[in-house]
Amino acid sequence: MVISRSSYAGMGKFGSAWLGDNHATVADMEMSVISTMNMNIFGIPLVGSDICGFGGDSTTNELCARWHAVGAFYPFSRNHRACWGNPQEAWRFNTT
Repeated sequence: MVISRSSYAGMGKFGSAWLGDNHATVADMEMSVISTMNMNIFGIPLVGSDICGFGGDSTTNELCARWHAVGAFYPFSRNHRACWGNPQEAWRFNTT
């Protein structure tokens, strides 16, 4: 299985696409939904993004929870961040 950030004509037959590095913002979460649908239209069915955002340290408990809810409907998703960012695993947020 190939997961690529770049794509080419006919890639959907053999590979999948990752939408690339995004930021921990609502705007990037919204754009990931649109981009996933666009890639599906282009013939790449297995596509997804980094949920909770890859770059930036602005992830909040609410944003990450919403992104996990949206990510459940992506064909492919993962909670992934830059090595210099704040932890964003669900169990690390203080919910009290």
